[in-house]
Amino acid sequence: MRSGVVVALFGGVVRGVAGMGADVTPIQKVIQLLEEMKAKGIEEKQAEEVRFSAFDQWCQDQTSQKQKEIEEGTARIEQLSAKIEKATAHINKLTDRIQELDEDVGRWARDTKSAADVRKKETMDYEATSVDYGESIDAIDGAIRVLKKKAIKTPQAEEALLQVHRLRMVPVASKKVLMSFIQQGQPAVEEMPDEHLSYQAPEAYGYEFQSGGVVQMLDQLKDEFAKKKSDMDAEEMKALHAFEELAQQLADNTEHAKHEIEKKSETRARAQSERAEMEGEKQQTEADRAEDEKYLEETKGLCSQKSQDFEARQKLREEEIAAVQKAIDIMSSDTVKGSGEKHLPSLLASSATSLASLRSASREASSQARAAAFLAERARMWNSRVLTQASQRMAADPFGKVKKMIKDL
Repeated sequence: MRSGVVVALFGGVVRGVAGMGADVTPIQKVIQLLEEMKAKGIEEKQAEEVRFSAFDQWCQDQTSQKQKEIEEGTARIEQLSAKIEKATAHINKLTDRIQELDEDVGRWARDTKSAADVRKKETMDYEATSVDYGESIDAIDGAIRVLKKKAIKTPQAEEALLQVHRLRMVPVASKKVLMSFIQQGQPAVEEMPDEHLSYQAPEAYGYEFQSGGVVQMLDQLKDEFAKKKSDMDAEEMKALHAFEELAQQLADNTEHAKHEIEKKSETRARAQSERAEMEGEKQQTEADRAEDEKYLEETKGLCSQKSQDFEARQKLREEEIAAVQKAIDIMSSDTVKGSGEKHLPSLLASSATSLASLRSASREASSQARAAAFLAERARMWNSRVLTQASQRMAADPFGKVKKMIKDL
């Protein structure tokens, strides 16, 4: 640093001496140049402070903005996570209900089929039994008409009684009585048990063919069969009505369940679509937040490095200004002024050749300094030890003797 000041002083001295007027001493000229150097250094220092202040404000703005964006992103992610969780629970609930309804529809379909199968079998049994009762009643009616006509000896009467005998619905005991009546023509009353005839012996057993007991038995069988058929018809109507009610109820349940399945499926589809959108937004927000966090970290690093560089440069400028001020103080002292009045006139009295050589050396030193600075910059850029050494050698001061002379002033 001090060597640089001396070189600058030397250049200033040369220029000052070359254009020095009669009223300005060389020492005053040097002090004037040093003051100008100091003012320029202060100006550059202040200008850099202004630039860094703007940069520092930019750092603060960027940091604040990105921190706010990161906080907003985090809040949005939390909000989306809560909504996604709620939507998932809603979707799961809808899915469970849809599955439950599907199972109900399947069960009701099986119940309907089972009920229809049972009803079909019951209908077939009813129809067969109804036919039997109808045929039995018709046959008994025919036999009663024949017996009441007192034509028991005719083949028609015998066939009528045999037809009743063959009926599936006629009790076995009654069949025995009929068969005995057919075979004997006039069976004894004792051969006709009360419980199978009419559960009582006929009171008017005095007909010519003594068939009154058989007729009474047949009448009772007819009434019994008619009553059973009537009861069976009523039960059939009740069973049919119950089946129709059950089938209608199952059909209504199925229709309502399918309608609910349709509505809940639509609701679930919308919820799944909304959840997918929220998941996509959450993913994008997380990516944006990660990018913001990366940018914030890089910005903080950049601002920190720039701040350190600024402080280092400010410190260096302060040292340079202090050095220049120290040089001014030295040049302004009585001792330097006295020596200057003693030596500088003889320096100016040197031959023109010496002054030309001095100017040439100054220009050479300036060029050499710029070259050394260029090599030093490339050495730092490429981390080259050879270039570093070359720049150091080139930066070696070629005006050592002159600097020593000025130091001695």
